[in-house]
Amino acid sequence: MNRDENRDIAFFSNSNEVFESIPNQAFKLWDIFLVSPDSSSPYLERIKEPALIIVDTYSLGLDFLQLICDNQYEWSCPVLVLDHYTERLLIESIIDRGANGYLLVHSFEEELPEAIEHLLEGGKYVSTLLESYKGNTYLLK
Repeated sequence: MNRDENRDIAFFSNSNEVFESIPNQAFKLWDIFLVSPDSSSPYLERIKEPALIIVDTYSLGLDFLQLICDNQYEWSCPVLVLDHYTERLLIESIIDRGANGYLLVHSFEEELPEAIEHLLEGGKYVSTLLESYKGNTYLLK
């Protein structure tokens, strides 16, 4: 990635804990900033042409993903979803709503840099660790 490329990544979440789990390596490669919206004011107008949007639907809910996807005319960037679902049908439904990638909240820290690279190169990315976490309901909030 050259220095002239857009490196801004908007991370929509209500969880500081998840944001703080972003590996330091990611902050060296990209300018990741937290947007903590509420349902009445998601601050979409603050986001100016990001390279990528990450939506933590684990803390915000799937309705917020729909809000982001409904406003994609504002940005021509991929959307990465973060949640706890391991069922393929649910994940396919999330991708069908307009997401370009999906990560498990449990493997977020481990897989984030690879997922970002895939998405910024125009690809799709779905967590490779779905089977490892399937059935681990004790990990849910």
